[in-house]
Amino acid sequence: MAVRRSPVNRQFSLLKLSSDRVRVLALKKAELSDEVIVRIVELDGKAQPKVAISFPSPIASAREVNGQERPVGGAAVHDALITSLGAYQPRTFALKLGAAPARLIAPNSQVIPLPYDLATATTDGHPAEGSFDLLPNNPSAAQGRALPAEALPRDIEIAGIHFALAAAGNGRPNALLAKGQTIKLPQQHFNRAYVLAAAVDDQMATFRAGDRPVQLTIQNWTGFIGQWDDRTWNTRQEPVQPRPGQTLPPNAPRVRAVEEFSGMLIPGFIKRADVAWYSSHRHAPDGSNEPYAYVYLFAYPIDLPAGAATLTLPDNDRIRILAISVADEADRVTPAQPLYDTLERTGSETANMAGTGDQSFARP
Repeated sequence: MAVRRSPVNRQFSLLKLSSDRVRVLALKKAELSDEVIVRIVELDGKAQPKVAISFPSPIASAREVNGQERPVGGAAVHDALITSLGAYQPRTFALKLGAAPARLIAPNSQVIPLPYDLATATTDGHPAEGSFDLLPNNPSAAQGRALPAEALPRDIEIAGIHFALAAAGNGRPNALLAKGQTIKLPQQHFNRAYVLAAAVDDQMATFRAGDRPVQLTIQNWTGFIGQWDDRTWNTRQEPVQPRPGQTLPPNAPRVRAVEEFSGMLIPGFIKRADVAWYSSHRHAPDGSNEPYAYVYLFAYPIDLPAGAATLTLPDNDRIRILAISVADEADRVTPAQPLYDTLERTGSETANMAGTGDQSFARP
């Protein structure tokens, strides 16, 4: 991971392995403690007799655990965690890290007041209070769904940046429709603005930081933000044939539907904006709860050029701005490569995944 203007170094690694034939499968916080879980595996079918795992901070203690993070045994620590791996063997360790050699300065953020003009959240059973997907210029479009006011916090913190949300529910405006408004920024030194926003369907948008245009994709407020490759199926009807010597009863189905793999895939995807807040349900147009219909608010960073006094919003009434904050950040960490599978593939790679096997199943 590359770090700019760091007082320590220009590069920083969360973890280092002594062997390039060992893969890190997971690096995460433990489920039931403040330990760090690291899971590794040997790649080539060749034993690795001595593998060292080190962190920027000293390792205070280590123990081996299984995939459920239950104790297995001790682990050797000599500056680094030292272990061995058999052919294709996975191993998992729980570590306690000591104090870091240096700490980044926490960002100083300030909330920007906004002239809210749209109620995007409702309380249970009160659909007339608001609508996130309200489209005044397209009244025939399906609309009336809303954020659940009972789940919305008044403060959202992401990476040390605080957003102040307006009170929601009871018809109170808590979002700003993007209509090209110019938002005044404080005169103090701030080098980055953060916009808390979502849209009705994904929207390409141009903000302006001072005179500098900034292109962003404001993501859909609901729906999937990621999806694995999805097979497509063709359906056909076929008659139900009785078995030899069998007479079908009068109420037995005479046809059945057969699902056959089409040989095509809908490619998987992951949307990349930072999720600042989500809820596992939304409110339907009739005011009822729609469980497992997820809704999101996303945080978008915008670098501010020196002397920028304004932030101009895009002119797109499908975009809702829930909050804006500015920050003075001494350092910003940028991953040298994605920290998760982005599912970005070429068309030929996707075609090769389709497969040609006879895959089908039937249902009545």
